[in-house]
Amino acid sequence: MRTLLTYIFLCLAMTVSAGNGATIVKINGKFYSTPIVTADGNLVIASHNKSLYIFDSKGLLKNSFKADGWFHATPRQLSDGQIAIGSYDRNFYFLDKEGNYVSKIRPGGKIFTEPVELGNVIAFGTSKGRVAFYNRTTDSLYYARIRGKIIHGSPLALSNNCVAIGGNGKRLCVIDTNANLKAELKTKGWVMHSKPAETFDHQVIVGTYGKCVYSTDTLCNPHWRFRANGRVHSSILQTPDSNIVFGAFDGYIYCLDSHGRLVNCYKTGKKVVSSPAMVNDTVFAIGGIDHNIYLLTTNGRLLGSIKCSGSFFSTPIVMPDGTLFCCTMNGFLYFIDKKSVDSILSGRTSTIDLVNEKIDFNY
Repeated sequence: MRTLLTYIFLCLAMTVSAGNGATIVKINGKFYSTPIVTADGNLVIASHNKSLYIFDSKGLLKNSFKADGWFHATPRQLSDGQIAIGSYDRNFYFLDKEGNYVSKIRPGGKIFTEPVELGNVIAFGTSKGRVAFYNRTTDSLYYARIRGKIIHGSPLALSNNCVAIGGNGKRLCVIDTNANLKAELKTKGWVMHSKPAETFDHQVIVGTYGKCVYSTDTLCNPHWRFRANGRVHSSILQTPDSNIVFGAFDGYIYCLDSHGRLVNCYKTGKKVVSSPAMVNDTVFAIGGIDHNIYLLTTNGRLLGSIKCSGSFFSTPIVMPDGTLFCCTMNGFLYFIDKKSVDSILSGRTSTIDLVNEKIDFNY
């Protein structure tokens, strides 16, 4: 395990305890990857500085792993506890739950997407226009080729044991675990980043750079289409009360009902490329390019915002103890405690400003 002292010198990390219940970590690297929380309650986040980090909920670094290329992809913890993630260095890595190297495969092409696990098979997209399937039991790689050169949108494991994924070929594709293309939907615009969502009634919903959000069944038979006023880079989230929420390049955070009808929308200061995540059963969070994390009810009503020192591409996440974690494109990591988040949810305050917090070097 890399020592904490080595980490400080290699990564130029700074930690600050903010007076309003936040811990801020500054790392010399850009964050586009979305964080995950492991079964042990640790946070895993990867950076364009080629490093993956594991923190506890208080912002204390527990370990880090260095690759040979950027991490843009989101990691996943597999059913056996290992952490899996692809890199720009064309390697797909397997780490143990503490973040120590276990093994790697080389599927060909840069890897932008989150992996998905279907039994003993792992699937993810590559820059070669292929969806890679890796059978961990037989240690074999095989591929599905779809239209387009780059697969940037992450795959979703569907209830029919297939994978839904989009790319810059203007298609939403459904592929089985034998890498057979089962169905596809032609879209207006790339599926650039948006990860599909499968709803409670088995709609598959995805956003595109053609400014549209599409709903199909699990074999790409269309249900409805909603047109926003900007590109949809955001992944789609269905809330517990069945609404559909996402952000768009027009700066709006949209809330639709399950039939694709507009329920509400909120205008932010700039475009929204981050994806939404649930804070609790009735509230979701989403980041903006305007440096704010927004907290909204599941019907799209704004409760408040948290002002930070950078733009958000990555999706926020709530840790088991209620800590809200988010990270910016210029290397700020925010661990915001539950008490501070609750002050917004309860209406005691509408804004938390973390921009001017004094930075102390605690290491």
